[in-house]
Amino acid sequence: MRAVPADPQSMTEKSSTVVLAREGAVLHVRIERPARRNALSGSEWSALAAAFSAIGDARVLLLSGVPGAFCAGADIDELSTLLADPQRMAANNVMVQATQLALERLPIPTIAGIDGVCVGGGLGLALACDFRIATSRSRFAITPARLGLVYSPEDTRRLVAAVGAARAKEMLLSGRMLDAAEAHQYALLSRVVADDGLQPAVDALLATLLSASRSACAGIKQVVAHVAGDPAVDRDSATRAFVQAFSSSDFAEGAQAFIDRRPPVFE
Repeated sequence: MRAVPADPQSMTEKSSTVVLAREGAVLHVRIERPARRNALSGSEWSALAAAFSAIGDARVLLLSGVPGAFCAGADIDELSTLLADPQRMAANNVMVQATQLALERLPIPTIAGIDGVCVGGGLGLALACDFRIATSRSRFAITPARLGLVYSPEDTRRLVAAVGAARAKEMLLSGRMLDAAEAHQYALLSRVVADDGLQPAVDALLATLLSASRSACAGIKQVVAHVAGDPAVDRDSATRAFVQAFSSSDFAEGAQAFIDRRPPVFE
């Protein structure tokens, strides 16, 4: 996948099954592997990592799949090969974890637009996003106990931050499939919409996020990451983000717009 230019208004790049499209200030990353329900092999994880590093001056990132499948997790065919090579398995695990962390730590708001199956590593990707909007036919599960595996500390931290420790243990220990309504009840999802309502819901959220200050969004994500236990953001960094916002040009514009009773125009 080629790097995205710094300031394109409209562009599309594709690497195997990962499509990267820039539409104005929105970077849209789509996984397109319908025959495998968007299961991810190492090449797809590598392409996703490249996409997440290519945000340029985008203000929002939207991650989605194909109708009926957000992501079914690991590619079973590749998994059988990795089982025979412990070194490759370890390297793959490192890449998957790094890709999800890169998504979580992007300085811009991120949205997972989910339709259909969202399990394993697919749910890990969704949990790394700030917002998760799903259709009513979507299904969610994490199944490490059924595979004789343990969920990573970072994956578990994100799951616990979303649903709480008790429900995280229930999901991890049972591997039970949740429907969209139950996932929403668990606070795993920001919103559930009709099967044909995903795009309008995403568009409405995009409009709201695009009107916000980019620097404020970055600072807010930093503070929330610290409070939620991300070891990469210490208290000093979070406090600095809070303090520095008061001397920013965006705050000056936002405050003046509030006084003038008009919408702010941020840099």
